[in-house]
Amino acid sequence: MRILHTADWHLGARLIERDRLADHAVFCDWLIETLHEEKIDALLLSGDVFDSANPPQDAVGLYFDFLKRLADLKTVKAVITGGNHDSASHLNAPRELLKRFEVHVFGQAGENVVDLGGAVVAAVPFLRERDLRQATSGEAMTEVQAQVRAAIQGHYASQLNTCRAAAGKRPVIAMGHLTVLGATTCDSERDIHIGNLGAVGADVFAGFDYTALGHLHRPQKVAGMETVRYSGSPIALSFSEAGDKKSVVILDTQGEGMDIRIAPIPTSRLLTRVNVSRASLTEDLASVPEASWAEVTVKLDAPEADLDRQVREAAGGRFEVLKVLADLPPSQMQSWQHTGPALNELQPREVFRELIKEKQIAGEELCAVFDELLAIREQKLTA
Repeated sequence: MRILHTADWHLGARLIERDRLADHAVFCDWLIETLHEEKIDALLLSGDVFDSANPPQDAVGLYFDFLKRLADLKTVKAVITGGNHDSASHLNAPRELLKRFEVHVFGQAGENVVDLGGAVVAAVPFLRERDLRQATSGEAMTEVQAQVRAAIQGHYASQLNTCRAAAGKRPVIAMGHLTVLGATTCDSERDIHIGNLGAVGADVFAGFDYTALGHLHRPQKVAGMETVRYSGSPIALSFSEAGDKKSVVILDTQGEGMDIRIAPIPTSRLLTRVNVSRASLTEDLASVPEASWAEVTVKLDAPEADLDRQVREAAGGRFEVLKVLADLPPSQMQSWQHTGPALNELQPREVFRELIKEKQIAGEELCAVFDELLAIREQKLTA
């Protein structure tokens, strides 16, 4: 059986107010062609189908258009799990209809075992804290952390037993949407549990022949294990991913073995990070690829109020400047000058912590309360 592993599409995502729908549409076209040309039997999509619990309608339209084209192939089964950005109820709404087309959708935790014929899959979506434990007042953070991690391990152990009972000698595959310790993160990922409580070791997946992970956006194997992998996002979702080579993972099951290879995804929109000198601004920007989106950091001796305009004029329309940063010597840093990320680049937890810092409040307990309130809100949004 030949299986393709992908994750973290984040349909509906934006980058500094730029819409990414066209880039996602190009990826969907490529994926349909690849499924056909590679004679793929099954597609695994490991969470974060959408960028938000209430995605824009054009993103939902692209998703259903892809599924219609997938059904038209008549040769590819699919297993789709929910991520921390997805609404479980939104994903699950059409699941009974989609099942008739061999598309199996799991927005929330349960006994989510799928027999694909050539392999058996534990289709584990993002496990929210309410899926794992019953919270009580007065718990220490270390106690909560131990309970969450033990519950995640127990959930995968249960799924493994169910899969093995059904599979016989056929391969068993786990899907997951979580942080695995030792993996490399980037700027575009949201904390999946408060304080990274849900981060687990790769040993949680011992016994599975392959683990198809989602959540982290850089393609990578975990802990040096070829069979525990993040496929990564199909397009770069932040400038921190500008140098990443996006890909999907293709698996060939061979009896009890597994052949694994990487299939690169063509780049539809090039993101570029460049550091330039104010003295040679135009010359330095000449190296930026045409038609790319750029983040430009300019080395300055002193602040310049119209730096944005100067950089955009120097770009000359060859590429689009989405963000301009100033690299100033410490002696020139002004107390009024904002040197951190823009507000729309911060997660709510980060905004609250910046406020606490600005007001010079001893906010450790306040931050913990805010985190709890935020978790309750996100659970309601994604229920």
